[in-house]
Amino acid sequence: MRLLTPAAPTSTSTIVTPPASSSIMIATSASGSSNSLNLTSNLLAGSPPSLGSPTAPVTIVEFGDYQCPTCGAWYNSQEVSLIQNLVNTGKARLVWRDFDYYGPDSVSASEAAYAAGEQGKFWQFHDLLFQRQQSPNSGWASKQNMEKFALQLGLNMTKFNQAFNGGNYDALIDANHSLGMQAGVTETPTFFLIGPNGKMITIAGDQPESVFEQAVASLTSG
Repeated sequence: MRLLTPAAPTSTSTIVTPPASSSIMIATSASGSSNSLNLTSNLLAGSPPSLGSPTAPVTIVEFGDYQCPTCGAWYNSQEVSLIQNLVNTGKARLVWRDFDYYGPDSVSASEAAYAAGEQGKFWQFHDLLFQRQQSPNSGWASKQNMEKFALQLGLNMTKFNQAFNGGNYDALIDANHSLGMQAGVTETPTFFLIGPNGKMITIAGDQPESVFEQAVASLTSG
């Protein structure tokens, strides 16, 4: 995983240390502070791509980079189980927000996924990006390859290229990065699990799906 310069903390957090045999560290946001409430509101704002019921009790906000090897490893080993066990059962909703920092190809990949989303194929493109991921900045996420991926998905290429090449998503990608910095993201993937009453748990790195199940249960246990 690639570490980033930490953002200034926006709220006081309590660090819950897991058993010694585990490398997992979960930060639980302090409730009640205005900064914490503002962050929760910002993480849920807008209409980011999502999977699952909008009325699910927990929202899982993932910050990731399509070129990040750790994001790719988590996608390939854990995401299917998370969708099956938490999203498809109505326990959680999964939201994607870009946190692009590896280079221009990261932005190209994000733009292409959003352009595919204009034709209802965001998540299919998202999946293809992680399934075909190669070494960062090796050219695998070039604009030319993004167009090839769009063809593979049967997209209308005129509409795709108009959306992809028009700079339509620059502000959104920048806003997502700024939001990640505000939230204190220092590595990708980082997940913010937001439950009832704005209670929030942060999970960073390539963590097992079982950790998410435990966190969701904790957030909804009352």
